Amino acid sequence: MGIVIGIGSVILMVSVGKGAEGLILASVKSFGDRSIFVQPGGGTEGGPPSVTAIDKIKYKDYLAMKNFRGLEDVAPMLIYQSAVSYQSTSLKTRIIGSNENYEKAINVGVSRGRFLSADDVNNASKVAVIGLGNASDLFGDQDPVGRNIKINGYNYQVIGVMDKQGTRFFQDFDKRIVIPITTMKATVFGVDYISTVMANVNGNLEETMVDLRRFIRQRHALYNPEEDPNKDDFRVVSQVDAAKTFQQVADVLTVSLVAIAAISLLVGGIGIMNIMLVAVSERTREIGLRKAVGAANSDISLQFLIEAIVLTFVAGAIGVIGGVLVSWLISLVLVRFQPDWQFVVTLDSIAVAFGVSVMIGLIFGIYPARVASKLDPIVCLRTE
Repeated sequence: MGIVIGIGSVILMVSVGKGAEGLILASVKSFGDRSIFVQPGGGTEGGPPSVTAIDKIKYKDYLAMKNFRGLEDVAPMLIYQSAVSYQSTSLKTRIIGSNENYEKAINVGVSRGRFLSADDVNNASKVAVIGLGNASDLFGDQDPVGRNIKINGYNYQVIGVMDKQGTRFFQDFDKRIVIPITTMKATVFGVDYISTVMANVNGNLEETMVDLRRFIRQRHALYNPEEDPNKDDFRVVSQVDAAKTFQQVADVLTVSLVAIAAISLLVGGIGIMNIMLVAVSERTREIGLRKAVGAANSDISLQFLIEAIVLTFVAGAIGVIGGVLVSWLISLVLVRFQPDWQFVVTLDSIAVAFGVSVMIGLIFGIYPARVASKLDPIVCLRTE
């Protein structure tokens, strides 16, 4: 049972870890392989900025980046959580202040109506493009286009409904509303900084990122001759960087989970050794009889060693089958919450599980086998 549980746990942990890894990497790559993010806070890894760095990317930085060579589809993002209502229906959702480039930068289209235009942004129009989930929650079967919703006490006309986007980075992108960033600054969130600037690179990715970091350092009057990203008050992150970061996190998570599951294998191995020692004591007369008719020490040792290996091999097979089955059942549950979740069981993990089970039988079966082989046949035959 110890080996079954241990091997099954290893298969399960690796499967869940690979499934999570695939889900995260799919979210990262969904924006496109030429996308970059400029965020407040130093370093080269994405994530929420510290409280002291949250206002380091200004609106005027975004305006300057619009004309930066090597960038296209530059889209600012100012994110705010707010209550939204239509008639008697109300909900709390994410409001994104952006511009007409958001559609291309985040790789999303519209299923009804249209997206924001440059005129909407320049005129600070009170218009909104809503996610498919919000459209269903607020309007049901009605067509939202042309109707007014209320955000932070102001009426906004719905001009479009975004395509289905699903979950990215464990966030429901269908529960978002996009309004012009100029309108958001004026009526919802009166600040001069922004949360993120997204853009697509139309040249060499690495060179453009290096040049962009130098450009922003100059704008922020940062003295950083070593060009150490950790000394900046901003970060420039590409999809490649984000994918590598999430890959490392997923790998560490998988290794940690497998290490925890390996404890069961250790306990199972000790159990195998104890069971085999008991078997030696219970079969003392058999060992004595075999030695009396000519069995060598190596024959006795091999007999008990093979028994231990067969025992752990069979347990390993049961553990693999059980681990795969449980992993599949868990994936059926998770796919209801994360539609992009995939059931993954690698041949490597199965091979390693079988190999480990045999090694445990070999390692923990050696001592009982040696004990059995060294018994005196005369003493054995006298045993009741």
